[in-house]
Amino acid sequence: MKVIHILDELKFSGAEIMYVDAAPIFQQLGCDLSVISTNNKLGTFAPFFKKAGYQVYHKPYPNSIIRRIRYIYNLIVFLKKNQYQVVHIHHKMWAMALCAWMAGCRSVYTYHSVFFSRTISYRYHRFLRWSTKNIFHCKFQSISDSVYEHEKKYYKNETIKVYNWYNNHRFYPAQGEEKNMARTELNIAKEALVLVSIGGCSQIKRHWEIINSLTKIIEKYPNTIYLHLGEGSVLPDEQNLVKSLQLSHIVRFCGNQVNVRKYLVAADIYIMTSKVEGISLTTIEAMACNVPAVLYDVPGLRDFNKETECAQLVEENHNQLAEKIIRLYEDKNRQKTLTDHARDLINSKFDMKSNATEIFNLYQGS
Repeated sequence: MKVIHILDELKFSGAEIMYVDAAPIFQQLGCDLSVISTNNKLGTFAPFFKKAGYQVYHKPYPNSIIRRIRYIYNLIVFLKKNQYQVVHIHHKMWAMALCAWMAGCRSVYTYHSVFFSRTISYRYHRFLRWSTKNIFHCKFQSISDSVYEHEKKYYKNETIKVYNWYNNHRFYPAQGEEKNMARTELNIAKEALVLVSIGGCSQIKRHWEIINSLTKIIEKYPNTIYLHLGEGSVLPDEQNLVKSLQLSHIVRFCGNQVNVRKYLVAADIYIMTSKVEGISLTTIEAMACNVPAVLYDVPGLRDFNKETECAQLVEENHNQLAEKIIRLYEDKNRQKTLTDHARDLINSKFDMKSNATEIFNLYQGS
């Protein structure tokens, strides 16, 4: 079965990481894998796709209507010529579903987050969903309870729920003295309070909430270290905020890292302050490493506490965030309760082989 993914820029992000990690499973199930980047930039994650066995194509989606018509025609020809059977769409839903339909391919579109429309565009977005499903026969998949429920209630759009997954060969708890070894490698004192966040620097992720919380945390724990993993458009603003608050000595901007687990293993607490999520892959990975999580109480993050308490949820306020981090750090029994529950949750709900196989079943039309 020839499957091609349609993505924006290929970067260190949830969908890209998941489908690279799961490539061996899809290949064992008989998939020949390809991916298209529709962004003007191919993306720094492209080599990981190639290493995983994907055929990588760079086809930037144009801005002008005339060029888009030509683009759609050429993509239909491309899909037919290469005899793709399934187009898995993560970006440009309607146009790519049209191309798949015209080329005689089955298609799947994945909703990766919770999206809201402006009042003036709400009916238009509902029409796009209706036509993509009913005219182009595209299957809709949602990645979490929050995304599934939002699409159903807000857009009256029924989707098929298949949860995200994580790679348990890359993310697992620290063994023996591994935590101390990781801190030594990163030049962090054993007694330090180490906080970590992972994710692109954007208005959605709101890393400035973590940075602002540090001013209160270091009043009690001056040996705090904040490991900031990720890059993005607002990174310079975050760096300027750190300088203005005179926190440069405790904040480490680590960029994108291949060995994310090393930073998780070195940490005491994982933090995510997003405005909204689909479901956070990096939170799942932190939980897999037995790192207690402090999360803002928003769609896609509160999912982790839907069945049992697996994370410390906090209202969207950096002062409250600081207080909850301090309390959790000082309560080892609560940390263990949260991490035990979290491990049970991710192993039952976010298993890579099981969930990737469910996606494969969607490809088959079942």
